Amino acid sequence: MKSYLPVFFVLLLFFSCNKPAQLIRPEGIYVAGVTDPMVKLNGIWEIDTKPEAEFWEQGNASGDWEEVQVPGEVMMQGFYIESNEPFAYRKAIDIPGDYAGKKIYLQFDGVYGYARLWVNGNFIREHHGGFTRWKGDITPHVKPGEQATIVLEVTDRTDDISYASGYAKHQIGGILRDVTLLALPQHHLDHFEVRTEMDETYENAVLTVSGTLISDHPNAKVSLELWDKKDGTVSMENGSTAIGADASFTIRNTIIHPEKWDAEHPNLYTLSIALHEDGELIWSKKEKIGFREVQVDGNRFLVNGQPVKLRGACRHDVHPELGRVSTPEYELQDVLLAKEANMNYIRTSHYPPSENFLKLCDEYGLYVE
Repeated sequence: MKSYLPVFFVLLLFFSCNKPAQLIRPEGIYVAGVTDPMVKLNGIWEIDTKPEAEFWEQGNASGDWEEVQVPGEVMMQGFYIESNEPFAYRKAIDIPGDYAGKKIYLQFDGVYGYARLWVNGNFIREHHGGFTRWKGDITPHVKPGEQATIVLEVTDRTDDISYASGYAKHQIGGILRDVTLLALPQHHLDHFEVRTEMDETYENAVLTVSGTLISDHPNAKVSLELWDKKDGTVSMENGSTAIGADASFTIRNTIIHPEKWDAEHPNLYTLSIALHEDGELIWSKKEKIGFREVQVDGNRFLVNGQPVKLRGACRHDVHPELGRVSTPEYELQDVLLAKEANMNYIRTSHYPPSENFLKLCDEYGLYVE
């Protein structure tokens, strides 16, 4: 009897390269009335490795602050930090004026390990977990068109469930991945999930898109468009749906003879999902998806019904100067080297990789565990 791999996984995971369910987060988006709804905050921040009491207070000029690169391990940049002892980051940012009337978030793609966030002296939230994306709603505490001060406390804790510093043999604490300022509509999608299921002959597929709206709107509608790799529009009988009373939606379409995805044939389609209120487009996003189905049949691993032998290696995020950090350039190099070595498979060691790395695996053809 065949046993099927699970195809749904939690929000904080990512667009997987080897599962038919692909969870998509709002990134690379269009927001009505906003020039740039995603502002990268990478670059030079300030750090104090021994912060004084109440260092997060607005206007507190005390402390010994020095420049540090974000993202990047702290110790790899010449700063000494101790396990279980907090250190602090600080950065002043400009809130764009056209963010007025929008929900404004700070998004961290990876802070190792335990983090606490303040904006303009106001506590926003805490987070455990060094390699998972999280965000904080800062809307009530900032004014569009004015400056805001971010303060982030970080502690490299030895009781962390993964304790990545243990097998790294040094404290890897710090902001290890991108930091982004986000603007979204007041009513927006918290997430949406894309699921592709092949029929028994692996010729046709059912494309299911589902999601949930933050703050329900009585006249909200979601619409879909799909293009193949030649930018030809793919016909769908169900192109849109109203948001349900529970602020959720599900759209299913049968796709006839899609070009399937596997490591030797990484065929990708472009899916657009758009959110409308009272007939007006307020948000949209495009994302690459692939049609594939993964199964386990006894001791065989099957992709689209065909047995596959996995050939690959374990992979860490590694940067020669910034430590447990992987830039888009290094991630692309890793993927290309894996393909040149005739690998078709990457095992992540021992934490979620970045969303960018997973998208590269989709594009070039690599299975990911």
